[in-house]
Amino acid sequence: MARLPDLLPDSAAKPDRWARFRGLPPWQVGGAVLPLVLVVVGGLLGGLAGGAATMINLKIARSGLSSAVKALAMVGVVLAAAIVYLVAAALLSAALG
Repeated sequence: MARLPDLLPDSAAKPDRWARFRGLPPWQVGGAVLPLVLVVVGGLLGGLAGGAATMINLKIARSGLSSAVKALAMVGVVLAAAIVYLVAAALLSAALG
């Protein structure tokens, strides 16, 4: 008799969703996830801007820059994400309003 294929996900094959954050100092993890506050404030638009900013901040955190430059760059990315969200929300509101 033929064996049925194993369709259950293998726990060994699951990707580690926290791997990007491992090994970073707490202030860098905080700076990386700070843009995700836009999800709460802005819903889908905020989530898109915040998610992109989080990925950029993780790349900055893993770069070879000095800590001071990393901190300034991460704050700049957070501010840029907030501005992108506000502009996108204003444009959408004007288009629909």
